[in-house]
Amino acid sequence: MNRLLTIAVVLLLMPLAAFAETAWKTYVNPRFGFKLAYPAELKLKEEPTNGQGREFYSVDKEFHMAAYAHFLIDEDSLEKRWQEELADLGNAITYKKKDKSWYVVSGVKDGQEFYHRTHVKDKNWATFRITYPHAKAKQYDPWVEKVAKSFVPFLKGDYDRIEK
Repeated sequence: MNRLLTIAVVLLLMPLAAFAETAWKTYVNPRFGFKLAYPAELKLKEEPTNGQGREFYSVDKEFHMAAYAHFLIDEDSLEKRWQEELADLGNAITYKKKDKSWYVVSGVKDGQEFYHRTHVKDKNWATFRITYPHAKAKQYDPWVEKVAKSFVPFLKGDYDRIEK
């Protein structure tokens, strides 16, 4: 009986141990001045020449994250982006929250978990989007939580931004 209990405890703690062992790095965008943490095991796509952001993905390409920023131009606004997300993702959204300078939407669409977060300040926006298989939610949800907590959309300093 004790042996079965020990095995059960070990099996339950294995995912936590795997998460605890994950090494993390920090990405800082040099042009628009945002940062976030990401698992060191993720591969990075080449940074685009416009310096807008970066894409990260797992070796098996199941987990994908894109983080980028730019300017709000013309009629673009947080409200417009929010409405577009709601219309595009519709019934797939299981969580949504909007504040005066940011929003987040998450859910499951076509078997893929998604988490989208966008921040706006003055005439600038910064965002990150994550997708991964719904079947792997227990594995990747802790990653999403850590990325979300680490995201700083507007670092102080001399970055490419439009002031009001």
